[in-house]
Amino acid sequence: MKKALLLILGIVAVCFLIANADYLADFFNTMMTGALVPIVVAIVLMLGRHFVQAASYDAAFQAVGHGTGFWHNVVLIFSLVFINTFCLFSGATGVAFIIDDAHREGCDAGQSTGGAILSQIGYFAAVFVISVIGFLTMWLSGHMNTVFLVGGLLLAAVLAVLSSLFFVGHLRPRVLYRVFLLLEKLLNRALGVLRKSMKAGWGRTTAHSFIATSNLLAANPKGTAITVAYASFSAILNMACLVAIGYAFGFENTEALVAAFAVGAISVILSPTPQGVGVVEAMIAAILTAYGCSVATAAAIALVYRGIMFWMPFCIGAVMLSQSGFFKSKKSATQLQKSKDVAWISGTLVFLVGLVNIGLVFVSDALVPYTMLTSWVDMGTLVAGAPLMAASVLLMGCAAGLVMRLRTAWALTVSALVLIGGSEFVFQGTWQVGVASLLIVCWLFWKREAFDRPLFKGRAHEEAAPADGGDRSEWELRAEAGRAIGQKVIEEVTAELPAD
Repeated sequence: MKKALLLILGIVAVCFLIANADYLADFFNTMMTGALVPIVVAIVLMLGRHFVQAASYDAAFQAVGHGTGFWHNVVLIFSLVFINTFCLFSGATGVAFIIDDAHREGCDAGQSTGGAILSQIGYFAAVFVISVIGFLTMWLSGHMNTVFLVGGLLLAAVLAVLSSLFFVGHLRPRVLYRVFLLLEKLLNRALGVLRKSMKAGWGRTTAHSFIATSNLLAANPKGTAITVAYASFSAILNMACLVAIGYAFGFENTEALVAAFAVGAISVILSPTPQGVGVVEAMIAAILTAYGCSVATAAAIALVYRGIMFWMPFCIGAVMLSQSGFFKSKKSATQLQKSKDVAWISGTLVFLVGLVNIGLVFVSDALVPYTMLTSWVDMGTLVAGAPLMAASVLLMGCAAGLVMRLRTAWALTVSALVLIGGSEFVFQGTWQVGVASLLIVCWLFWKREAFDRPLFKGRAHEEAAPADGGDRSEWELRAEAGRAIGQKVIEEVTAELPAD
């Protein structure tokens, strides 16, 4: 399933880049008009900022007794830039990703949660420090921004709540137990809708580990201070990047650049768009203009700053995400696990083909910017209206069967795609759809052994299947079942033969 998720993220990333192609072209063109040395300095500061932030994460987990390694955290930091762009509630998603990563590195529940929350405290504390600097700068210059002021107060509240978890865990452990037990009850009630539940004793176990982590932090205040110090230095490097870009375009009002950065940092957190795309640029340009910068120069500074501090790390994160432990399979993966991975990837591909064609029927205008991609799966030139809907729904149903590794779904999918691809070549001449369909067919035929589950299992197979065959393929289970039945028949026939 995780490999299918990586595939979806890759497709979404390509769509995201295509949708912002004009923006990226403007970024590169504008960057070329700035002074070379300050632009190079800004890029170096961007890389330094992420390395220092990785050091902050490493210090956070060392503070709770489990260092994860500097380079490991460099990969994690860039990956978070990428994955937070596409996930709802990106802050919460980032924390969950950090916890999952730490858990795979051997941290227990309390250490994983404590280290992740401490790393976020460091991040918010750093932004808060910058906010204070920005507040003083704007207050003294008489250019106070209301959005910035409200955002700074909200940030302070979040920082207070996160920090209080450690204080409560150390000073009032019973209160923290009650909090986690209540949280477990609420989560179980929510998951009950899906007929799932948290692991038994999750609240008590997590609270116990979290309290131990809080006591460890209390005994190691230096580690906490180092985490916050690294995070603050990371934010300062981020601010220095904007200052360098301002100088690259001839705007040397450092006070205005500091104020613009502070507003931009708050806007990233409050923005409804992914990572503040579009919003942060507008806020930075507005603040710089208020300080007397020309509109053209302010727009250029904001555009190049966001290009260097977001788009470059975004692309680096897209490459590094595949190296993160979240998508790595076990080295000793069983044949069954490999088959499941193939099934999820195949099902995802076929499902996306059907979903895109339904989208082309109902929201075709919204997909116009992605014609470069949709033209490879658009069956609208072959069928239209109700037949197109029926074909799309059929493919989506087949996709569900592929995920379940059903042979019938495999056969239906291959047949449907061969008909679609062949018809596109013969009757319509839309070679892109034909090529894409036949490529998926080739993939399915190459990986056909993964789809070994019958639509209906026979009773004899169910009774004879060994209980410990969970890691074996369907073919192995069936073969063993057949051998068991055959051996039983031989024994019965032999018993009826007369003795010599």
